[in-house]
Amino acid sequence: MAPMVTAVLAGGLLMAAPASAAPPVGTVSFSGKVTCKSAFPAPNNSVPTRVSLDSDEDDASGPTNNPTNRRATFGPISLDVPLDSKFSLTVDVTCKAPGKKAQQFTRTIAQDSLTEGDTVPLNIK
Repeated sequence: MAPMVTAVLAGGLLMAAPASAAPPVGTVSFSGKVTCKSAFPAPNNSVPTRVSLDSDEDDASGPTNNPTNRRATFGPISLDVPLDSKFSLTVDVTCKAPGKKAQQFTRTIAQDSLTEGDTVPLNIK
């Protein structure tokens, strides 16, 4: 445990606890399956075209691997994340229906205790 810092100032005593260290950051890869069916039900028929990830340390995105299917795969997408700690991964999915503007939906997925080089599977609905 780090020592407490104490200083005597005119008129009083000042004490400060040591600052807590931020968790280390490392690169992790995410890949998996994604569908727009829950966010945009039929008859919308939208298909996922892009997946964007944000860990608060980094953000990255990539296209889906089969953007004509309602259930597509994505990744791997490499991202810097806090290691050995809890954090929230924000996932934005872009969906496109024939003849319509692209739409997005967002999911927040809790992550915990990842280590450098992990490959994390995600199933985004």
